[in-house]
Amino acid sequence: MKISREAFITAWQNQKLVRGALKYAHVRMDYTNYEDFLQEGIIIYAEMLTRLAGRTRTEVDRLSFRKIIWHTLDLLRKQKRITEQEIGFDSAEQVGLLDNWNNHLALEKELAQMTQTELILFFEHLLDGQTISALAEKTGINRVQLQRSKRDLLYHLREVLDK
Repeated sequence: MKISREAFITAWQNQKLVRGALKYAHVRMDYTNYEDFLQEGIIIYAEMLTRLAGRTRTEVDRLSFRKIIWHTLDLLRKQKRITEQEIGFDSAEQVGLLDNWNNHLALEKELAQMTQTELILFFEHLLDGQTISALAEKTGINRVQLQRSKRDLLYHLREVLDK
């Protein structure tokens, strides 16, 4: 869809609406992608101004506010999924467990000392590929706590296992 120049200028001048929508979606100004979300919001707002040119400005602003919120939440969810996939391991080969026999012995020793949460993370998340969110629902453990435990577990395993 083409955006008229006047609509874009109006959207640019009314950044307060877009910033308010971002704030409503809990995107803080110190977030690394805040400027990207702001630009996306301005473009959406300009599109809405062009598409709904026959309606009152109040109604267009209200609809644009909601659309910016939903678009931002979709982008945040997408970013979260990408981040979870980047961190996960597909198999034991990627961890490098099958390359070195000493790693087998060290891992066997570490498995005996792991907590129940660490064992769940190791087998179900790192090896089986289940998401942290799915494990949080399944075990009843907070997702943030699982992510912290995973970070600590990976750090510990990097120290123990040969690279």
